[in-house]
Amino acid sequence: MFAGRAKEMAALNSFYERAKERVACVYGRAGIGKTTLLKEFSKDKKTIYFTAYATTDEAELEIFADSIGVEWLTYTLEGLLEEVSKIAGQEPVLLVIDHYPNFIKADPKYDEMLFEYVTSKWVRLPIKVILCGDSYLAMEKKVYGKKGRWKDVLSLTMEVKPMNFFDARAFFPDASDEDALMFYGMTGGIPYALSHLSKDIEGSMMKLFLRDEDDATLLPEKTLSTELRELSYYNRMLATLATGATRVNAISAAVGKPKDIVVPYMNTLISIGVVRKENPITEKTNRKKTQYKIVNSFDKFWYRYVAPNMAMYYRREYSRLVREKILPGLSDFKHQVFVDMCREFLLKESGSGKFPFSVDEIGNWWENDEERHTTDSFDLVALGANEGKRVIVFSRCYYTDTPVGISTLKELIELTKHAKNKGEGDVYYLVFSNCGFHENTQTVAATIKNIMLISLAEICR
Repeated sequence: MFAGRAKEMAALNSFYERAKERVACVYGRAGIGKTTLLKEFSKDKKTIYFTAYATTDEAELEIFADSIGVEWLTYTLEGLLEEVSKIAGQEPVLLVIDHYPNFIKADPKYDEMLFEYVTSKWVRLPIKVILCGDSYLAMEKKVYGKKGRWKDVLSLTMEVKPMNFFDARAFFPDASDEDALMFYGMTGGIPYALSHLSKDIEGSMMKLFLRDEDDATLLPEKTLSTELRELSYYNRMLATLATGATRVNAISAAVGKPKDIVVPYMNTLISIGVVRKENPITEKTNRKKTQYKIVNSFDKFWYRYVAPNMAMYYRREYSRLVREKILPGLSDFKHQVFVDMCREFLLKESGSGKFPFSVDEIGNWWENDEERHTTDSFDLVALGANEGKRVIVFSRCYYTDTPVGISTLKELIELTKHAKNKGEGDVYYLVFSNCGFHENTQTVAATIKNIMLISLAEICR
């Protein structure tokens, strides 16, 4: 199923239509939908779609020859590239090489020869080349990074990211609002996971996470293994992050390693898009407030609920794991997914002019009380503008069993006094709730222009 991806398709079409642009790089984690995107993009074009395989040099050329439509026999890579030249002499050609790191591993000279053809022999031919791969580290090293051979000739470098909620909803159009939240959270907007959902939540958990190890090719640990050799400490750190321990001291204590060892590990996870480092949006240089968080909720689900219960997993006690370890502890996970959805809603609505402000940057803010070991925070803080004036937007996302009352609204406004600096411009308050709002809360918000109440139902509409 192909859905969404409007921005990605627009970027690829722009690359294809501009005569001087010849090479594009497309990368992203396994299962993110790169192949589906590229095949949708190329279906009305003369395309040679070559998926490289981890094999020997001659076997690789045989696959390439088959993709071109010629019999391999004694072809060299140079001979195959000449065949591409002949086709381009008749009509424009789009050459897509998927799993490009496999192509290079088969013979490092392949990368050099392809580069020579693209930059010299094909300059006057209507040939567009797209290099695609799953591995962040390999693609950066060999293609788009500082030391990559292709970095200076790339016209487009695109990371294919998970779908947002609004695009992902196409995979579960009939789900209730609460189920839609969970479907989105469990899959993290990853198309492969979205395409494997069942009709109900528990069935989807089983299908996505609780299956035989041999059939778990796209689970987080398998994905990490394509990038990293030693997974033990990475797995332990991610499990620690998934439980809410986001500061270096807590992570260090959990894994039994000093901070100067933990930080490089975290930086590696950041480099492959698994973890992000955060600071309060108004205190970006305050290292004392640095936090680390898992980027995708699909990974978070695995490391929060399955990884700590591997004994049950290996015994294949899947139903018991769901019943005893997952379902009773979903409230915090649901809240974090709700925050992600609220962030996406804020960006979408402000971008389409439905809010009285634009958003330039979005993050969050928190204040730690070291003595009480507590944290006061907003879920979202956005910086933007309204008619030339600076704007700051404070938001909390309430995932509760009851509607939001007036006292909660007062707490939100009071907390902003600690975070807002004088002279920052207009202030707006956005309150999100999965259960709606009490009547008195709605009455107050209706009389104050800078307070907006948004329900889960409104987001899902």
